[in-house]
Amino acid sequence: VVKSASFRHVVLAAVRKAVRLLAAIEYTSEEMLVDDEDSDVVASSNNDRKQSNIDSSSDFPPDARLTSFLTGLLLCEQVSLQLPEIDNIALRSSLFEGWCVGLLSASSPWRMVCSLTAAGILNLCPAALYHATSRVSIIAKYFSRLENTVARRVWAERAATPVCSRYCQAMIELLSSVKRSLRLDPNAAKHFIQDSIKVDAATPLPLESYVNKKKSDLFPCCESWEWSQGWVSNNFGWEILTGSVEIMEVEWKQPPRSVVRTLMDGGEGPPLLREGCSVMRGPDWDKRVNANNEDGRDLYEKEKLSKDAEKLSAVDQASSPQPEGERGSDGIDNERDSGGTASAPEQDAIEVFADASLTIPNTNSTPLEVSLFRKKKKKTAGTKLPLGTVLSIESWNGIPGVARRVRWNLTGQEGVYRYGGDGGHFDIIHVETNDKKTRVKKRYPNPESAEQCAARYGFGRGRTCNVLLRLRRCPEREVCTSDADLDCIGVLEWPDFGAGILVECTLHTDGAITIREKSVLYGSKDSGWEARFGQPSFVPGSVFVISPTQAPTSTYQDDTNSAYDELLGSDSFLVKSLRNREDGGGRLRVTSEMRLFRSKRGSITRQEGGINIDSSFASTSSPPPPICFDSNFHAPSISLSKDKRTVTCTTSDGRGTVFGNVGFTKGVHYWEVKLEKAEIGSVFIGVAEKPGSPSGSSQGSSYGFESQPRLNRWLGWGFVNFRATYTAGAERVYGAHCHAGDTVGVLLDCDSGRISYFFDGVLYGEHILNDLGCAFENVSPFGFNADGCGSGGAGQGAPSGVDGGRSGRYPSNGAVRPRALWPVIGLRHPGDRVTMSSKWMTSHGVDGITVLRNALAVDEVFCNYEGNRHALYRTKHVDTAESNAKLPKWFIEDSFFEYNRWKSDKWLRSSTRGSGPYKLSSYGLDVDLDTSPFACAAACAAIGLPTAFLPGDLVDVKRSAGRILELQEKALVLGTYQGRLFYRLISQKSEGGSLMEGGGRAWFWDESEAVEGGLHIIGNGRGLSVELPKLSRFKPVTGGLKIVYQGGAVVRSDLEIFDGSENIGKIPHGIVIPPDNIIERRLNSCGVVRYLVDYEPVGRGWISSRIRGGKEELIVDTLPSSSNGDDPLSQLLYATPEDSATVWYKNYLQAIRNNGC
Repeated sequence: VVKSASFRHVVLAAVRKAVRLLAAIEYTSEEMLVDDEDSDVVASSNNDRKQSNIDSSSDFPPDARLTSFLTGLLLCEQVSLQLPEIDNIALRSSLFEGWCVGLLSASSPWRMVCSLTAAGILNLCPAALYHATSRVSIIAKYFSRLENTVARRVWAERAATPVCSRYCQAMIELLSSVKRSLRLDPNAAKHFIQDSIKVDAATPLPLESYVNKKKSDLFPCCESWEWSQGWVSNNFGWEILTGSVEIMEVEWKQPPRSVVRTLMDGGEGPPLLREGCSVMRGPDWDKRVNANNEDGRDLYEKEKLSKDAEKLSAVDQASSPQPEGERGSDGIDNERDSGGTASAPEQDAIEVFADASLTIPNTNSTPLEVSLFRKKKKKTAGTKLPLGTVLSIESWNGIPGVARRVRWNLTGQEGVYRYGGDGGHFDIIHVETNDKKTRVKKRYPNPESAEQCAARYGFGRGRTCNVLLRLRRCPEREVCTSDADLDCIGVLEWPDFGAGILVECTLHTDGAITIREKSVLYGSKDSGWEARFGQPSFVPGSVFVISPTQAPTSTYQDDTNSAYDELLGSDSFLVKSLRNREDGGGRLRVTSEMRLFRSKRGSITRQEGGINIDSSFASTSSPPPPICFDSNFHAPSISLSKDKRTVTCTTSDGRGTVFGNVGFTKGVHYWEVKLEKAEIGSVFIGVAEKPGSPSGSSQGSSYGFESQPRLNRWLGWGFVNFRATYTAGAERVYGAHCHAGDTVGVLLDCDSGRISYFFDGVLYGEHILNDLGCAFENVSPFGFNADGCGSGGAGQGAPSGVDGGRSGRYPSNGAVRPRALWPVIGLRHPGDRVTMSSKWMTSHGVDGITVLRNALAVDEVFCNYEGNRHALYRTKHVDTAESNAKLPKWFIEDSFFEYNRWKSDKWLRSSTRGSGPYKLSSYGLDVDLDTSPFACAAACAAIGLPTAFLPGDLVDVKRSAGRILELQEKALVLGTYQGRLFYRLISQKSEGGSLMEGGGRAWFWDESEAVEGGLHIIGNGRGLSVELPKLSRFKPVTGGLKIVYQGGAVVRSDLEIFDGSENIGKIPHGIVIPPDNIIERRLNSCGVVRYLVDYEPVGRGWISSRIRGGKEELIVDTLPSSSNGDDPLSQLLYATPEDSATVWYKNYLQAIRNNGC
């Protein structure tokens, strides 16, 4: 090989030909040589040309192993050391070019082999990329879209995380080699342009790329890459707002349905009216402004009347007797066609009058007149129809494609006429005529107008869409510029459309938020948006300005002590491509009203001792509003509570289903459901697509939004409380039996397409925490756009959500328009009652492009660490120290931030119930907990604890999920996330003294568990027993409580309403409980507002604010406060946890100084 150049060229040509034959790709003239200066490359290419016509299907096909062996022979060290450098580069460039041809193969295994081989060659010779892309345009095009291809494959294999296929690994290795070559040889980028990330709707775009563009403005190096990319949740990650957008009804007359849609579904729709087609005047011809006869219709009528007169004259002449020789025995002309019909010229004359659009003057023709048409002696030419020829497709009032430029044949005039413009006006119709232009052979129906198409998908009708807004927090700007407007970005999720929109937000000082929609991050941007924009594609630029309402009508509470603020705003825009037909083409305006809920903001406006208390030195994240049920999507057999968090089965009319008010398309989400009353096998807990929504499966039918959804059956995929999963009528043994009082957690991983469940209940008197494992897989809203993907990883062999059963190989089912999955509850037995817990977590998740870029970043770090000391670039005159490249700047900055984070000793990473059983297979709901005293004090204040629990404190737990534990448990305080105090159980006082599976994961407490000694700190605690001020919602300032229910108020011994709660008496109707006797106000685990009161005839106990179930009549009415503001205690109102924590922190620092700590 070294000594003989000819032998080397023969081996090289054999390798190139074998790769081509194995790839089954024929030689094309597109692979033309651009540079003929390299004789070696020219010789090898000529060999390919000579052999290109040989039949590839010979008796001895090429052997892949031999081809790889010969490639290794040409690349071995012995050959490279003895050949000159220019020959080495030419040899390896030709080999790289030959193996790149195999990348175009239809065979995935062969593409994998070619990717690995090409990557190895490129690592040895980075200059080969320049030679290959400059010589072969197909290879240049392939590498320009390589990153998009690899990103789609990485996303397709997300279900198998943390492993990937060998094929995906080979593609990543090839892309890494290309990126490495571009860093070493920038000239290679001259012959191909690396496309920006362009993927299909089944592959989400990264938010991180947008952040990097504006990082200097929005995120000045203030967060970890794990937080920003979504791998780990943190207080500095996202703030969650939930709510809805009501799209108002459009003021227009809805157009009638088009019959063309039925024809198009059958494949018989009208053809496109394009250049050269024939047209006539249409139904809206006379409705034009200054309508006239430019089509020549008057000329046609005049000529037709003239010819009619001639024909009448001919009839008079025909009434005279004819010679015998000219008539047959039957009195009819003998000169006919052999078939008994009129001759062709006469038939044309008849057909002119047979046209439906033309009028025959005399309809009562005599037999003598009919015989006139059959005469061949007098032929009359047919009248030319007033036809026009389409010259071009034009726009009308700025809307393209709804008009045609027509030249009329009789007059020669030209004009532009509406063909669907002005709201569906048709000045012309599409016709097909005979060759003589005297007869209309076919009239095509008018196509469906844009207005009719939009109305078919629900445009113009009022509807309510649920939304979820994720705001990216910027702690440094929030602390430094708290007195100015803040700019941030976020994701506005529209689950009804199966999409997430990138938004730019401005947080104003008065609490208002300006939301500007920019682009689609995931979901379809080109279809499915008719109901909102009146056109299939997404329209960026909508601006919502939402402001806090003065008198909130909260969904979550029935009084002014709500922990959530309501923000209300609207947006209005003119539809670009639709017009109102009734007013002659007027513009249509769509108005939308947005209503969002968020936790109350901390604002210290009081003064103590003349010192202004400011909480801006510590920023905490707020909890998201709880998930509720959708009042518009529930079966008639199910009733909703006032706060929409509890559903009750009222009748046994089928298996009723109710949907949640928050849907998910992307990310990882976990929520819990509490079973208050449940018969065995009568409760269904799961997820489903919402019927009738633009992203739902029923939207494919015309006017599907008009039909009422069938909700008297269980929809989607779910778990039934008799140890089984259920979907589409198929059941499978799974999980555990669940009874009244138990809590079931649902883990929905939209990215990997898995549904799992978590059980928190009591079995034989013992508290059980158990991860039930994966129930379904392959249910990703995006689908999986590669054959065989959708399973693996943590799927544990669960049934596929696509076919409802086990299958060893799933088909490729990438979603053109991603759908959304909504929490659903199904009830069957009357009296069953289920409550949606306030405990839930959500994460935006990680996209495939981010995963790929991380892999490329690791490769870049390794290459820089090695200094790129390659044999071809290590020469004698280059110093080794100079050849070593420096580490990337971003790597140094991230490392420094991670060091500072570790040094601060503020963060503690922990898994949660939403993390799943396998740490590497699920990500997004692992949390970095904030262990700072201020954050922990704020979280403790949010649940009404009298003192602050700090990380490291041990706590005796006597309550869990609304249940009093028979055996106490010991928990370790970890830290806070989103204003909630997280803990981990470390022991259970049971016979075994150990935790069941799932008990060691972190979770958080709510206010129902922190009542009446439910949580008791062991020892003194690290908070130094400093008193924590109680929030105003736990101790409301009122003028008392008046019993307004006729049956009185039942007093119970416990906050919860269950069999173990003792009924200790009743307070009669009309009694007023003074403020001093109102001890506390709390929400129990089912969301019921309860008051702890002292009533002398009964004693101390809990009463409810409303009747549970039914119409939920008021039991007590809050009387207005009689205080005039002189009482100093009335001024010390703590509206938010931050307000209370600020006062505690001041006293805590003083206690530390007093103790000399």
